[in-house]
Formats: sequence, structure tokens, C-alpha cells
Amino acid sequence: MRLRGVTGEAMRDILSGTTHALLYAAALMAIMFAAAGAELLQLRSIGERIDDYVSSGASTYVVEYPGRIDARSCESLADAPGVHAAGAIRTADSRISFAVLPSTSLPLLEATPGAVQALASANSRDTRALTGSESSGVWLSGQAAETLGLTSGQTARLADDTPATIAGVYPSPEDGRSSNATYAVVQPVPGDGVFDECLIKTWPVPDSIESLALLSVGTVSADGDNRPTVRQLNTRFGSRLDSSALFSSRATAWMPALAGGVALALGFVAVWTRRLELASALHCGVPKPALVLQMMLETVSWTFAAAVLCLPLPLAVMHLWAGSAPQQIVVLTLRPMLAAALGALAGAVAASLCVRERDLFAYFKRLI
Repeated sequence: MRLRGVTGEAMRDILSGTTHALLYAAALMAIMFAAAGAELLQLRSIGERIDDYVSSGASTYVVEYPGRIDARSCESLADAPGVHAAGAIRTADSRISFAVLPSTSLPLLEATPGAVQALASANSRDTRALTGSESSGVWLSGQAAETLGLTSGQTARLADDTPATIAGVYPSPEDGRSSNATYAVVQPVPGDGVFDECLIKTWPVPDSIESLALLSVGTVSADGDNRPTVRQLNTRFGSRLDSSALFSSRATAWMPALAGGVALALGFVAVWTRRLELASALHCGVPKPALVLQMMLETVSWTFAAAVLCLPLPLAVMHLWAGSAPQQIVVLTLRPMLAAALGALAGAVAASLCVRERDLFAYFKRLI
């Protein structure tokens, strides 16, 4: 039997409804959507846990060593793998008061550009570069800005009538963070000299974070009791979050195999229900390879239709995914869909190979 004859017969079966292409395409599409959707929900849940962990400051580390943190060494940590921002902070000798509340003075902190960048993105997983206007003026913590009634971009008057531009307001939620910047005014300064702290925002957290953080120390005191300390900014979520373990142990890790297995059964049923028709064709002299090829072509028709109808899901993920690395999420979403498509084809081929001419009468009597 020639290829043209096989394709022609497959086309007639599809158009006449013998293949039940619409029914099986809808069933396979449901399998694909369910499998990909379940995977997507699991990945979103993992992403939200990571976002909560990083935005809480749990992956941000603080090196405390008053007067012995080297600003340049601290800032250079931003070039290390996994470090998003790093900068030094020190407490100024004087406090600062605003004209709106002259009787209330606020702590004044001096911070290098990297520290300001880390503070500005304190409640976010991502870290962005500061604009020119954000690098001049002063920054207020969220709590201080609320107390003073000031917002970013305003020009405020200090108690001595000196103007001060509010370059920005950084978040300072009361969520377990241990920081002297929770209620303070931050003045950006050049990244040079000695400071009290080095603030290091990371993700994923480097395995050697403590050793890495200590590279920010300039000189170590000869006093054995005076040593630098490295701590988490927020310990409420625990000391570590193993994102690799979360990913590998997710409930949908075996979803491609499950989707492929269910689709394989669907493909098998789609062909096996026509076993009497196929055995009759074999009895009439149709070669077995031609019959298998015909069933494959018919199965490809509804498998392809289901895949095309499911395409909006990965396309939507690519454009709407709020987390990082949307391309990787799309690949993970496509895996169960591809497994389902291959499973359907494998099931159809398996059923075609199981049909035997000598069982024609058994099929007719519905004994098999």
C-alpha cells in the first residue's frame, strides 16, 4: 500500500468522524491543561516562598564591626555570585531633626551606594540600580516618612531651616528585622573609608556566606573579645531556605510521567475501540506497517490540535509571569504537555501493534 493511499485513508477517517478526532483532542487538551496547570501552580507556590524569604531580609546578611568595615571591600562583594547588592553603613555623630517635628530627632546613618540600593529593595526579591536623583538628598525609612508626613521627591526643612531633598523612602516593616535603619534617616556617601556595618543582599545564598561577608573587614582588633559578627537581617523564616530541595520534592515532579501515562491510555483506547475495523483491514490484505502508519497519522491529527489549543498557556506564562526566569518556567510547563503528546502517539502505536488478524472473529463476538 502506497504512502498516498495511507494518507488518503487517514484523511477520510478524520473528515468522516471515524477517528473521533474532536473528542480525543478535547480529552488530550484537558490532560495537557491539567498537568501543565498543576505544575505551574506548584512552581508559583515555590516562587512565592522564595519571594517571601528574600523580601523579608532572611537572605540579607549583616557584618557588624564598628569602625572596622572597609567600604570598598564591602561594595566589591556585589560582584560575587549570588550577591545582588552590598554596601557599608555607619552611624553619624549627630542626629537630625525636621521642622515639622523639631522636638523629635532621628538617627542619621551614612550609607554607601550599595547599601542604599539594598535598603531601597528591602521588601523585594529583585534589586534595581538607583537613578541619579535617588543618589542625592536623604532617604527616609518607611516608618520615619509616615511620622513626618513626607514622600519621595519632596523638599523638607530641617529644624535649622536647612532644605533637604527626600531622595526616596525605603521599606522598613516590623517583620522581625533587626536593623538600626528601621527608624532612621539615611545619607548617601561615597564608598570610601571605614564604617560600622556591611549589608549584603543575596539570593541564592552562597554556601560560604560567612567567609565571604568577613572579606568586608578592614583591620581586625588585637583584642580577642572584639571580633566581627555575621548575622541574618531577619531570622523569622529560619537560617536557610533550600530552593533546590523545594523544587525536587514538589508534588508535580512526576507530572510528565503521569501525564504521559494517562495520554498513553487515551491513545490506546482511541485505536483499540476500532480493533474490529483494523482486523478486517488486515484480513483484506492491508499490510500491518501501513495500518500502523495510518493510525499514527490519525492520532497526530488530534494530538497536534490539542497541542495548538494549549499554546496560549505557555505564551501567557512567558508574558505574564511575575517572577524571575520565565523562560525556564515555560520549559517546565511544556514538559508534561510534550509527554502527553508523545504518550498519546505511543498508545496509538501500541494498540495498532496489538491488533491481530487471527482475532477477527473474537473481536466480532466481542470476546476480546
